[in-house]
Formats: sequence, structure tokens, C-alpha cells
Amino acid sequence: MEPEHLKMYIGGEWVDAESGDTFEVKSPATGEVLAILPNGGPEDVKRAVDAANDAKERVASIPIPERAKLMYRLVEIIKQNSEKFARECTLEQGKPIRESIGELADVEPNILQQAEDMIRLEGSIHVPIVKHEMRLLSVWEPLGVIGVITPWNFPWLLPTECVPQAFMAGNAVVFKPAETTPISGVRLVQCMEKAGFPKGSVNLVLGESGPIVGGSLVEHPNVDGICFTGESATAEEITRRAGMKRLVLECGGLGPLIVLDDASLEKAVSDTVYGCTYNAGQVCVANERILVHERIHDKFLELTSREVKRKKLGNPLIEETDVGPLNNEPLAEKVERHIEDAREKGAKVVVGGRRASGFQTMLYFEPTVVDNVTPDMLFNKEETFGPVAPIISFSDLDEAIEIANSSKYGLSAAVHTNDITKAFRFAERIKAGQVIINDTVCLWEYQHPWGGMKKSGLGRMGGKYSLQAMMEQKTILINVGRSPGAP
Repeated sequence: MEPEHLKMYIGGEWVDAESGDTFEVKSPATGEVLAILPNGGPEDVKRAVDAANDAKERVASIPIPERAKLMYRLVEIIKQNSEKFARECTLEQGKPIRESIGELADVEPNILQQAEDMIRLEGSIHVPIVKHEMRLLSVWEPLGVIGVITPWNFPWLLPTECVPQAFMAGNAVVFKPAETTPISGVRLVQCMEKAGFPKGSVNLVLGESGPIVGGSLVEHPNVDGICFTGESATAEEITRRAGMKRLVLECGGLGPLIVLDDASLEKAVSDTVYGCTYNAGQVCVANERILVHERIHDKFLELTSREVKRKKLGNPLIEETDVGPLNNEPLAEKVERHIEDAREKGAKVVVGGRRASGFQTMLYFEPTVVDNVTPDMLFNKEETFGPVAPIISFSDLDEAIEIANSSKYGLSAAVHTNDITKAFRFAERIKAGQVIINDTVCLWEYQHPWGGMKKSGLGRMGGKYSLQAMMEQKTILINVGRSPGAP
């Protein structure tokens, strides 16, 4: 099949890069070239920001119910094409088709619920303490122009956590999707155009170099806020280059799943395997570290190894496949490096541990269990982002919490226990933005304030929190005392 030639979207027009350069997107599943796209640069970012800047006042003036109607139409158009979009998502990202179908299904409630949140977003009124004849009104206003930079692991869901919401909050948007999965981003903007979003309200810039295109977007003086999902190192660079822009940064995690000796073992094993192999472990809230009480370690290892062996690695377009390929070569090399580091320091690979042969690319990585992992290994310091379950033993809850908190990350953490006292002790002492009792670390909801502590991010997303992150709160003070000269 011939690769599709796609374009950027700036000021309501589909355009090539100013330079005329292009880049290819290859499938991690098949190795085929899926699309040829414009390789944008700083000049294209400037065009997009100028278009957004010209449109921002018009967007802010659209009544909220009218913005919501555009969101409803957008959802209907996405639903009409969801089968095609899911297949494209699987081909460019590598995840099993079942997971792509699920990702597209999550788009609808994510957009619709936040449209409803905006309709119901409330300000407040206060009687002040000092000057009693004044009334203080608190209202919300859009920032202006929002830059959205999204990663490759959820090429539909993560853009639809930010791009439509930024518009719903009254902003114009410049959107930069990941260079390895831009096709889904193009489809989203195509759907927004078809739904009738005003020209300039949503702009799409593509490019093979994230640092060049994303960096230009972050630094542009007419961008008022940045919504970014990706690696912590990139987020730190954004904070250095963005100045005083509003930042919402959703970054990496090193999610610990702690299994105490009183846990329901079958449930803990099931949640462990799911959270280590879902999307081949390429999730910021994957179970990156499995901490198991020494008294149940052997049984847990046996059951987990058995379940991981049952996971079918294969062609992600086949319904029976459980685990597809990794998305890119640098990531595959990182997974290998973490496993080799653990081996050299005394860990034992019990299941898997290498790339699989016999596929169309070398990005298929065997679901893996590594035992005898210790806190000094890379598994406990960096995100692995692969289908690996590294198992660390501990002797009591205090030790487990100490190991869990030793990481520079703090996004999501979980504990399995039937003791409510231990559960609350864990929840109160663990340093993570999300704490889960008796389920997987790999858990996400639409409405709660989603975000991390430490190097895992800045700000909160989800529900009304996404909207508030893209708006300014203004206070209006009114003197309601007697008018001058009144009797």
C-alpha cells in the first residue's frame, strides 16, 4: 500500500512545511512506511502561533454552549470513523487492536464529560472581611494561546485530554503530536475541522525533531500556556525555556506495586501482570516495580511467571494478541540495558528477557519477569517502559515504603493488603499523586485531579482541573454601599 501524504493545519488550511522537507512514519509492527508528513521547523511554529493569536479573541467570545456543541459534533465524527482510527493507531503505535479500540472508546467520555464540566464551571462571590460594602466576584477567563505537546504511547487519548479541552476553555491551540505517531493527531484535527471548529482555533504542526518544533513552541512569546505529557527530562527543559507561561506537565512514573503478606494473592498477580504488559508496559503508570513481602515471594513468583508466559506476543492486528511490539528502537535498547544491568548485579531473568525473532521488525520484546531485583539497579531508578515485571523482596511495610519513596518519581502507587490500617498507613506515607488500594498501579479516571509529585509533573489534569489549568482566575470587586448623595 502506498504511504499517505499528510499535511499540517495552520489558520484553517492544510499546508506543507515552509522548508518543503518531509519525514516518514514507519510501523513498529510491520516496518512499512505508513505516511509521509511535513517536517516542520521554527518558521512553521511561528505561522501556527500567529494564526492562533489572531483567532484567540474570536474563540473566547464563542458562548460556552456553542463550544460544547462543537465538542458533541467532534465526538460523533470520531465515533463514525473509530474502526479505521483504531487500526491506524495499532499500526503506528504497535499496541494490540483490542487496546486501540479501547483507547478510541475512552475518547468520547473524556471529551463529553469535560464539555459538561465547562458548562457547569462555577465562580464564587464573597463578602470581604476588611471593607464590608465590597463584594468580591471570582470568574474564569481563558489564557489565550495554548501549546499542546503529546507523546506516542496514547496517540488518541492524550491529545483528547488537552486539545479539545483547551478550546472548550476558550483558548486557541497549537498542537504538536509525537513524531512516531503523528497520523492519529492529523486525524483528530481533520475531525475538528469537519465538526466546524473556527479557522485558527486549532493548529497542527508536525516535525521529526521534537526538540526543534516543541522547543520553538515552548519559547514563543505569544504562547500563554503549555500542556505537555512526556519524559521528566524534557519537562525540566520546558520549565527552563518557557519563562512564566502557565505549565501543566504530566511526566514519567516508576510506579511501585506493593504486595503484603496478607494480600489476596490471585488478585495481586492479575493486577501485576496487567500493569506490566498493558501496551507492552509503555505507560507512565505501568507497574514499574513489584515489591513483594518475603513470606509470599516464592508463591507470587510462581504464579506471576505462569501468567506472563500465557501472554501472547504477536501481530497487534490479530484479536488474540496480548502484547505487540515496542514503539521505537531507542526504547527497545533501553529495556535491554535495564535487563543487562540487573543481570550483572545478580538478578535472575525467570521469563523472557530478550527480543523475539520471526516478526517483521525487531521491536517485539518478550514479556519478562526478573527476580532478585535490588534497589541499586536501574529498574529502581529509571522508567523501563517495557513489558517487564522486576520483583523486589521486602521484610515489612516500612521497608517497602522506603524503597518506593526512594525514586525521583511520584506519579502512581498501589498496595495490596486486607488490613485497612496498613492500607491507610501506606496511602498517607507514599509520595505519589495517585495512591491505589487493591488494584493495579496502571489506573486512570476522567474526573479526578490527575498528576504527580517530585519529578512526575506539575499541575493537575482531568475533569474541571484540566479546564482550570488552561484558564486564569480573575477577581472583580464591586462597591455596593450607598451611592454618593443618597439619603
